[in-house]
Amino acid sequence: MNTSYAEVFLFKKGVFGDAEMQLKKLDLSFYEANTGLVEALDNVYGHWIAGKTRGYGVVIINLKNLTFAIPLRSNISHNAAYLTVNNTNKGIRKGLDFSKALLIRDNRYISNERYKIPAEEHKKLQGKEHFIIGKFEKYVEKYINAVSKSDKNILHSQEYRFTTLKNYHSEFDL
Repeated sequence: MNTSYAEVFLFKKGVFGDAEMQLKKLDLSFYEANTGLVEALDNVYGHWIAGKTRGYGVVIINLKNLTFAIPLRSNISHNAAYLTVNNTNKGIRKGLDFSKALLIRDNRYISNERYKIPAEEHKKLQGKEHFIIGKFEKYVEKYINAVSKSDKNILHSQEYRFTTLKNYHSEFDL
């Protein structure tokens, strides 16, 4: 089967305040500068797995004066995601994985290199900026509230147990 691909660089300006969504790739310099991240994709005990920093496609979201890169992933096994493919018969769940969101402190870490995704997945993202950003904001707010209240039930849940948000407590005033 021949799959067509779409190149996406900027989704239209969202209606969620100053939020906008962009599909990009992270530059190698991000991986070099962020070796200490916990729970990040391809980072084990502060070391990036050799050959694995291939540059995931990420959606860039600006939220509350912070810039996040949310990776496009396959094999998502939890609900902290926006799914672009959900084929339960084949066990395929692909989409944006909120639990692996990365804070981008320097725009130089965002590559200008083109990133392609299948056209059918692109269609699932188009026009969904408001919904995706709102869902991600709720995910972040739930995490902040759980940490503030020391709510172990939420923090140990499948959606938050391996979240990268634990790297950003100072940015969340926690």
